[in-house]
Amino acid sequence: MLSSRDVSDQLALIICSYRPDFERCARLCASMDAFVGPEAIQFVVVPDRDRQIFAPLESGNRTIVSVQDVLPARFVHLPLLKKWWLDNALWPTRGWMMQQVTKLCADAVTDCENILFVDSDIEFIRKLQPSRFVRENALRLHRKPMEKNDGIHLRWHHGAADLLGLAPRYFGSDYIGPLATWRRSNLIQLKRHIEKQQQRPWHEAVGRRVTVSEYTLYGVFVEHVLGVEASGHFQDSTDLCHCLWSEDGTEKFLTEFDYKDSNFPQAVLLQSNMGLDQRDVSLLMDRVRQNLQPSTPGGWGHL
Repeated sequence: MLSSRDVSDQLALIICSYRPDFERCARLCASMDAFVGPEAIQFVVVPDRDRQIFAPLESGNRTIVSVQDVLPARFVHLPLLKKWWLDNALWPTRGWMMQQVTKLCADAVTDCENILFVDSDIEFIRKLQPSRFVRENALRLHRKPMEKNDGIHLRWHHGAADLLGLAPRYFGSDYIGPLATWRRSNLIQLKRHIEKQQQRPWHEAVGRRVTVSEYTLYGVFVEHVLGVEASGHFQDSTDLCHCLWSEDGTEKFLTEFDYKDSNFPQAVLLQSNMGLDQRDVSLLMDRVRQNLQPSTPGGWGHL
């Protein structure tokens, strides 16, 4: 366990990143410095080979963690094929699947019960409001009924069913979205359940699949194995992160919502694979901040 203080009531922010996303992650960290208070602790989890690059982002409230230090078995990051790993039995594992395995190791990163995953291409734009994530000791579960029920999303539902020993089907809701939240105790139960159903270590059962959605897997487990009420979650379909997925949607992204509304999302996401360089990102974020400017004194940082 990498954090030993009594943080059962805190919110732990976990950012999984790597070298190509360093500049994005640095921007995220700057936004967390501005808008995330001491009630939340932060962990940036990166491959061991990238740890030194990310070291300058460490602070009193933010720790840089090596992926290899939290994995349940020895994984080797191939030096020439950076998107491939070998597991403890020398089975090849794609980088995409290692991201899922790494997030499923969040219980080895922190002993916080409440875990919030933050992608590197997110920036917070207002002070973190814990009440939007935790209500009466229940943690938010992002759940959108009857959305994304075909294509790859349906495959992810079927894959979750297979891992959990359930009949393959669409489970009625989409659980994927930025700023996803998990309970650590549920995550531990999820991995034990997978091992019981699959009769092998969970990281083999997950990592050796062609594709898995970790958020779908967790959501299906919480709703259809534990039961939402028993899991310590409350269901919420609200988007807490305003997302720009493609460059041609920029104007809509900037004008679709009233950024000054107190119910506006906590953060924005500029999809990393759009090909925007850091100058483009800076210009977009400048426009976001202009939209946040209040008509009365106080500054956008006080929203």
